Amino acid sequence: MNIDINEYFKITGKDIVIKVKIIPGSSKNKIIGVYNDSLKITITAPPVEGEANKKCIAYLAKCFDVAKSKIEIISGKNGKNKLIKIYDFSQKEFLDKIEKINLELRVKV
Repeated sequence: MNIDINEYFKITGKDIVIKVKIIPGSSKNKIIGVYNDSLKITITAPPVEGEANKKCIAYLAKCFDVAKSKIEIISGKNGKNKLIKIYDFSQKEFLDKIEKINLELRVKV
């Protein structure tokens, strides 16, 4: 059963699929917010030989407090727009982490 919760993510069973736009070669790793139905993330690694993808997975693992092995780029490995799946991650866990990130973004702005 698929439940569309928002424009940029979908709950699929026990997993979360997130639409992400990566900006590689940035000065810091940071979730910027939601733009044009995607979660916009800046990544320090350059878009060369999968480095930005690896850094993106590591950064999301840190943000969502999950193992890197539970995160997979399922679409867009060679572009800025990606679909990323986080396996075995409950809707509550995801929404709690997103709320925390949103609060941090509001405080810093």
